[in-house]
Amino acid sequence: MPRARAAAGLAIVVVLAAASGCDDRETASDTAPELAPLAIADQEDPVCGMLVRNQSAPRGQVQHRDGSRFAVCSLGDLLVHLSAPSRHGAVTRVWVEVLAPDEDPGATHLEPHPWVDAGDATFVVGVPRRGIMGTPILSYRSPEDADAVVQAHPGARSFDFEQLQRWWRERS
Repeated sequence: MPRARAAAGLAIVVVLAAASGCDDRETASDTAPELAPLAIADQEDPVCGMLVRNQSAPRGQVQHRDGSRFAVCSLGDLLVHLSAPSRHGAVTRVWVEVLAPDEDPGATHLEPHPWVDAGDATFVVGVPRRGIMGTPILSYRSPEDADAVVQAHPGARSFDFEQLQRWWRERS
């Protein structure tokens, strides 16, 4: 009889867990608030260890399921961070700073820039930049802004965020 009660109790727990929606596949919206990007202050890049505010825009920010926030000093570091497993859970939000269409893409831009959701930005690769470690990746608010930069720089290419991530994984 005690085994039957234990089995019945276990069945009730399973049914209640299923009814309450409790499962290990929590989605981002179930667990983390939708926060706005933070102002760049004294954050240290988790990929390279550099002080983010001392690096040229565009920079990035990531929010994880547990609410942890990380700022990175380059979009290359952002892609490295996104490709690595994290003890903070799934990434729930990604923001990038966007350059203005009239800014020199090869120049250093230390001042703060507007933040946009990475999925709304257009990215440009193939533009040489001074003082940038790794692969220079630029971000713009619109495809038209990015296309103007691509037209002015032979060999440059533009991508949406999904295409950029695929390009990053497949590059040689």
